[in-house]
Amino acid sequence: MVHGPEGREKRILVRRDRSAQWLDLRTALRLGSVARGAAAERATVLAAALAPCSTSLALQGGADFHDAVAAVLADAPEAAVVTDPELTNALDPTSYRDFMVFERHFSFGYEWQNKPVPDVMYELPVSYAGDPLSFIGPGETIPWPSYSERLDYELELGIVIGKAGTNLRPEQALDHVLALTIFNDVSARDIQGREMAGGLGPSKGKHFACVTGPLVTSLDELPGSGLAMTARVNGEVWCATTSAEMVWSVAEIVAWASQGEVLRPGALLGSGTCNGGSTIEIGRRLEPGDEIELEIEHLGVMRNTLGTPAGRTWWPSARERRDGSAETHFLT
Repeated sequence: MVHGPEGREKRILVRRDRSAQWLDLRTALRLGSVARGAAAERATVLAAALAPCSTSLALQGGADFHDAVAAVLADAPEAAVVTDPELTNALDPTSYRDFMVFERHFSFGYEWQNKPVPDVMYELPVSYAGDPLSFIGPGETIPWPSYSERLDYELELGIVIGKAGTNLRPEQALDHVLALTIFNDVSARDIQGREMAGGLGPSKGKHFACVTGPLVTSLDELPGSGLAMTARVNGEVWCATTSAEMVWSVAEIVAWASQGEVLRPGALLGSGTCNGGSTIEIGRRLEPGDEIELEIEHLGVMRNTLGTPAGRTWWPSARERRDGSAETHFLT
């Protein structure tokens, strides 16, 4: 967010590294167009087209967008510098799915449900599809839905797709990754367990809120080794681990997600919860008003507060169970 003539405006901000100043991409592009002879009004239109408020929409500009970012970083115009910006959700994903590639978290999830741990964890990266319209940003209140009494955070790596691709191999996959970000796949544990007993989902246990941000950090700014991952609740450390414990790599996650379908710019792939990165694994519970602080090395710190549980709304009435040859009416 920046403060413009019409108040707070959402903008894409860029910087070369953590020590550099933030640059308002749209302002920098507008200034560059004017310097090359464009009329002021036309320069404004051109800049807005290349640097819209939506990160996903900007990424759909392909090489033109990436070239524009590179040019702005090289020029770094002083008039485009933003001091102390208000960082919000760094991504509005075109789609998102969440994987499960940390072994201890995967195993715990099945043991928690009194089920045997399947071999599929070691055979392929498994995932579920979530709601891309459910995302909020750092600093926003996480809603507490009426149907849940137990909310949980999930500390994850978010993988941001920058270039379309399909049927990729792992050695090709990283060329299609723009950056990594912090991802909180918020979960309503009680309803999640009930709905997944039906062999589908999760749905209501997940689709009410997800959080990303405050940064998307390109791969060339990150070390090749694992990233430290930390979760704090009300200032107390509840998890300290590393992304090096992933069973499947970022490249393998992206490659598998692309098989038989097209990964599009702006898509988000979650790594799944890191080992110890949720409350159920450590025997803790969250309460309304708790401050959740998730940090990943080089990706910043994401802070959110849990909201107040919503009052009970509609709840389905249980149906009479009919087994055997009893007639069932589906359209009534």
